[in-house]
Amino acid sequence: MAGFRRYAERVADALGSRVRLWVTLNEPVVFLLGGYLGGEIPPGRKSFAAAARAFEHLLLAHAEAAAVLREASPGSRVGIAHNMLEFAPDRPGSALDRRLAREGERLYNAALLEAIATGQLDWSFPGQGRVRRRLPDLPGANDFVGVNYYSRVHIRFRGAPGAIGQFFYRDPNARGLTDTGWEIRPEGFDAVLRQAAQAGLPIIVTENRIATSDDRRRADFLREHALVLVHRLAAGTRIDGYFYWSLLDNFEWLEGFRPRFGLFGVDYATMTRTRRPSADVFAGLGRQFLRRESDEGSPASSRHISLG
Repeated sequence: MAGFRRYAERVADALGSRVRLWVTLNEPVVFLLGGYLGGEIPPGRKSFAAAARAFEHLLLAHAEAAAVLREASPGSRVGIAHNMLEFAPDRPGSALDRRLAREGERLYNAALLEAIATGQLDWSFPGQGRVRRRLPDLPGANDFVGVNYYSRVHIRFRGAPGAIGQFFYRDPNARGLTDTGWEIRPEGFDAVLRQAAQAGLPIIVTENRIATSDDRRRADFLREHALVLVHRLAAGTRIDGYFYWSLLDNFEWLEGFRPRFGLFGVDYATMTRTRRPSADVFAGLGRQFLRRESDEGSPASSRHISLG
């Protein structure tokens, strides 16, 4: 933790006067599952005990970094960006699939939210183990919950040693899968925002995106997910911001440069950047939210949102 604290101090010294929002950890559960349980990314481990220790250390490091950033950058806000999925049983009639979907949702979504809200980490992996830790400094280290949302997964029980279940992306509503094979599911966006609100903190949507070579689909995706934001705001959920991922096409971990997420396309041979029509859709949605707030007068905190 001391090393991460020193890193936060250096970053705050260099950038603190120009930063309003700090995200200390991006998708920690993804990192833990991929690096400490699945062995697909560094450090390439396959150990729940190691994952549990890393989870505790990540959250302790976040709390220390938050204290540093607040001292160096008064008035800024600090949080964690949490990747969240909607979970569904692959066979709705299967009690085992339903149980595993609930367990997956707790492992992936709920445990971190509960730790942020209460300071109690209770994290388990079916067939692997369970860890409970008290982290009293964690609740006060968060000014918002960052939500990264992309899709829904369907869970099927297998019962095989070392692989109790499988997950799939389906297209039951015939919307078409994205170029990364993910379901387009705005209803799941609503579900995870409602769940994130239970942490009792303002929400900032730190990532929401679609990989597609058809920019018309990206424009439709933006409109559909903006409607979810309108619905959640009207219901009283405090959402303080929305960021589409990403401004530019980018390198995407295991997928490399193939998926195209950007509002601006990138020619990787020349690094030329080209504005896509979806960028204008995004800008138009931002103006609509600003007009909405202006029409309502000085907005209550539960209605405020900015698009970045």
